[in-house]
Amino acid sequence: MEKVEISEEMIFECFAAACQSDDMAGTAESFVDVEEYENRVMYPEFARWASKAGYPELATLFRKVAGEEKLHAVWLRALYRDIGVPQRGEDTQRAIDALEAIRANCDALIALNPDGVVEKALTVAIRVEEREYQDIYPHFRDQALAANDADTAEVYQKVIDSERQHAHWFQAALDNFRAPRAGAMA
Repeated sequence: MEKVEISEEMIFECFAAACQSDDMAGTAESFVDVEEYENRVMYPEFARWASKAGYPELATLFRKVAGEEKLHAVWLRALYRDIGVPQRGEDTQRAIDALEAIRANCDALIALNPDGVVEKALTVAIRVEEREYQDIYPHFRDQALAANDADTAEVYQKVIDSERQHAHWFQAALDNFRAPRAGAMA
């Protein structure tokens, strides 16, 4: 079997970003789709990698964040009761397909370099959460404010605050993960 190097960029490409639509219902549908993807696909896969690499505490963190991502979708569904089950967005389907394509190679890489895979998953998780709280969801909040929809804007602000917390949790986990190795090199 040919050894495939799994890069941080390759993993990041497996992230599906929510997209703003001209109407708030379309924006909400994309938001729900992506939050459910993070809940059902991305973070459970990162948890599996961490567990397989021998880091059960990191697997627990990934599962905890996955649960909170589901909560984000629930918050928005409460405002948009008629959304139902959103159509899976093209970006989300592309992300799922990409993650499936690297799964077998990643399992082999975990056997060869478990720390490298876990470090990349944490780094990507930070990038994903930062992108959401710094760029994507503030635009959604602002769209709701422009439409004089304070309730929806408040939900998006709660999500922004939560995604910021996730980024901080992952950063602390990454710093802690790297700390023993930095001390061993000194």
